[in-house]
Amino acid sequence: MGETRKLAGRYRLLNPLGAGSVRLAFDESDHRDVAVRELRLPAELRDSALHRARRAMALRHPSIVRVLDVVVEDGTPWLVMEFVSGASLEQTIRTRRPLPIMQAARAGVGVLSALTTAHAAAFVHGNVEPGNVLLTTTGRAVLTGFGLPSRSTWPSGDLWSLGATLHFAIEGRPPGQVPAAGPDPLRSLVRAILHPAGPPPVEVIRETLERLAVDQPLDRLIESLGPLPPAEVAAIGLAVIDRLRRGAGVHGGVQPGNVLIDANGRPTLLPSLRSGTLPAYTAPEGVQSREADLWSLGATLFAAVEGTPPAPGAPLSRAGALAPLLFRLLSGNPADRPALEQVRRELTALDRPRNN
Repeated sequence: MGETRKLAGRYRLLNPLGAGSVRLAFDESDHRDVAVRELRLPAELRDSALHRARRAMALRHPSIVRVLDVVVEDGTPWLVMEFVSGASLEQTIRTRRPLPIMQAARAGVGVLSALTTAHAAAFVHGNVEPGNVLLTTTGRAVLTGFGLPSRSTWPSGDLWSLGATLHFAIEGRPPGQVPAAGPDPLRSLVRAILHPAGPPPVEVIRETLERLAVDQPLDRLIESLGPLPPAEVAAIGLAVIDRLRRGAGVHGGVQPGNVLIDANGRPTLLPSLRSGTLPAYTAPEGVQSREADLWSLGATLFAAVEGTPPAPGAPLSRAGALAPLLFRLLSGNPADRPALEQVRRELTALDRPRNN
């Protein structure tokens, strides 16, 4: 292929972009750089591929690399796409290292938002993978590959591929048969997305990613700052209680890693993700129930105010006025634990001095 070749009399082909089949080109009509990709397909698939590629031209979203034109040159179809300066997620991970949790979550927010827009238009991407996620020079993640022949026909397939892509982002490898273990919320989310029973609702995936992209898990906060003041811990307890009250049933995942604190100190309990509860925060009866959620809340607040999870005989030396409530929440007998509304009233009274 000559370097001076033009497609459709306007797209002058330049150098390859990366190691793939995408090339940089210059659009001489609109005076801009574009990316072009040759679609090498059997003749019997060409018409359906062209129809799909032209449908992709209608998709508009900040995290979607737009398909600008579809050109057929000498019987061969080409995609003309928006040029985005950056490196693929695959290239970034292979040449550097896995991404930090916050950066991976931010990438996930962008990709999920792009997929949500496409699915609303009845368009399944079908090729979500690290090589099709571009990390721009400003740190934004955008999804390319729209318009290519799809390997999947269901939105749930795109979500599974998003989970596998996030796994690659934080582990540096595909998930394989057993996704990476780990108590942090992003790995729990990835395992939930890849679960054979199907992914969680999109709203749960979105909320978790958006929170992880900007907020700090309570366990990391305790590691960096040490024990927190009882009034702040009471406020954390109130936020968890409010989330439990809004839930339709058992949460089953109350623990410091699932409590996120934003830049203003506001806490939020993430939705349950089938991840279970760490042993230190699992009620002694070993079954999930509303009473077990309260025990896990007590253990979480204990860790926040004392700096370590509860253990048999562990003293409450820093809890102050919070101590009597924690003793009752951590009772081995579920019937002796206070009701949700009672916990809320007592935490409100303990939080009030901080707010006055």
